Amino acid sequence: MSVRYFYTTIKAIEGDRVFWYEVPQLRRSIAAIAGKVADDEAVYLDLWQWLQNDPNNQLVKSHWMVFLQYRSSMVTQRVYQNVGHRIDADYETLFYYLLNLLATAITNNPSNFYGNFQDKKTQPGFFRLILEKWTDKKLRNTLYNFLRGEYKTIGRTNLGIVSLFSANKIQKVLRTSGIFTENHLLIFNCFREVKKASLRSLDKWQEEDWQQVIDRLQQLQPQVILTVGEVQAKLNQIGEIMRNHIDPSYSKFEPTNYDHDSNYFWENLPSKRPSQDLLQQQEIWENINKLLITLEDEVKQIVYYYYHQKMTQVQIANRLGVHPSTISREITQLCKKVYQLLCAREGKDCPKLLNEIKLQSRQKQEIDAYLEYFCQSYLTQN
Repeated sequence: MSVRYFYTTIKAIEGDRVFWYEVPQLRRSIAAIAGKVADDEAVYLDLWQWLQNDPNNQLVKSHWMVFLQYRSSMVTQRVYQNVGHRIDADYETLFYYLLNLLATAITNNPSNFYGNFQDKKTQPGFFRLILEKWTDKKLRNTLYNFLRGEYKTIGRTNLGIVSLFSANKIQKVLRTSGIFTENHLLIFNCFREVKKASLRSLDKWQEEDWQQVIDRLQQLQPQVILTVGEVQAKLNQIGEIMRNHIDPSYSKFEPTNYDHDSNYFWENLPSKRPSQDLLQQQEIWENINKLLITLEDEVKQIVYYYYHQKMTQVQIANRLGVHPSTISREITQLCKKVYQLLCAREGKDCPKLLNEIKLQSRQKQEIDAYLEYFCQSYLTQN
């Protein structure tokens, strides 16, 4: 029965196997709920309503904490099946990193994680399936975004990869790969031209969008007659070539690529540290809260757009009428301030001047993850 996910937590991880055990208090709580409702679907709905009405209740937080742990294990398994052959990382490493990125959201307030979930849009009788699908998608994107710090193409389709690059870059890589026909570059240019003008994201393209690519191709080269399938096949070929160029198969993954003093997040995994660290995590949130309150209104806007709305730096710059470098600078400055807070808590030396702080990419990614989950609740309410 699916409700066991709400009372089963991690005992140990060995290689690609996760060992679980039942928490008696949590099982009794679920049994009490199940005794009052009709089925598993109703248990999910009851727990969801409980989380909405009393998000700080420790018991309901624990139920959702172990649920998120279980979904994380399932998502990591799928991601590893998809990308494990391309990276030098085992299942256990990926799973720990996903839990690390989610640690604060899970241990402090699972309602942060579900801040964007719109339960009113679920269909009657399908709440559980829709919730699980939504949860898995967010967990998967979280892990993919983290991995892209090392592997730019992880989690992207070949067509998605193609859309990231300029014609010059693609031309150079194609020639390096031994492809000298102009058709590939011509098809790419037509595709890129139509994509730039399209109001739909690539994953929502319809037949008419692809037909525009065909029409543009025939305008430029009437003698080149291709079907939609043939155009897609050539673009997929380009995407696979670009993938192998940027992220060669079995690229090296360095899970310990930290300096000696930057293991704060890894060491604070719930599975690595005693439960009393929950209080410390709460104190961290309070410190970040105080920091965000002091930000200027324009910087608060940037933080909200970047971490809550998931807008790119260029999109934010266009909306605010500033140069993208301004957005990048403000985000980096905030991450450095958070880093100072963490160092102060740990009693570690840290430069007082922000321009003297050099954040490694992984440090910034993990601070970004903390801020993203924080902004799901705090900046929405302020």
